[in-house]
Amino acid sequence: MNGAATLTEQILEELMEYIRENRLQPGDRLGTEMEMAKRLGVSRGTIRGAIKILVARNVLEVRQGSGTYLSDEKTPPVGDPLGLELIQDQFKLTWDLHEIRMLLEPEIAYMAARNITEQQLDRLREMCDEMERLSAQRKERMPLDVEFHVCLAESCGNVVMPKLIPVLRQGVELFIKYTHREATPESTAKHRDILEALEAHDPQWAKDMMLMHLTYNSQEIRREAIRRGVIYDG
Repeated sequence: MNGAATLTEQILEELMEYIRENRLQPGDRLGTEMEMAKRLGVSRGTIRGAIKILVARNVLEVRQGSGTYLSDEKTPPVGDPLGLELIQDQFKLTWDLHEIRMLLEPEIAYMAARNITEQQLDRLREMCDEMERLSAQRKERMPLDVEFHVCLAESCGNVVMPKLIPVLRQGVELFIKYTHREATPESTAKHRDILEALEAHDPQWAKDMMLMHLTYNSQEIRREAIRRGVIYDG
């Protein structure tokens, strides 16, 4: 079961990569199940599973007897209201999203320290405990890392911030994807530092800890950029 799910997720990402590389636009034809299965070297069943997920997200639409097309509906992709998954240069997107996080998340932490509830703090404590356990075992903890930042956005007391959660979520996910830093003890410790400041309800401390966390992440993104031979301003 897990293996099948992993394969479907892998094919889903390969389909998104195909869309980006070929600069497909809304209404462009992706192909039939058989054509895509042959192109990616997997069964039609695996392709069908990945397509169903992308159809549910409003990324693709299936036209009977014709094939699969990039959705031309005005409804934005589910979980991706700005269509960021379709941007061709995903590493540049990672860099730019991190710049947005640097602007937003220190202030989110500042506001959260003033407004967070004990129930929300309990959620963050549980996440930190589990992240530390997984990190000690060198196991992936990306979902927890993402949810930590999402919980902060939900805790800040600003009614607009939850609308930006898909952007923050994608920023964290892409950072982890390109830097592979999700299991490092250093990153785990910085989440605990943020939590400690939130528990003290000290806004400036929480802001400073988040800024330190993101500055550390900036170094990792820059190292990956140098490895790739690209340099961005900022």
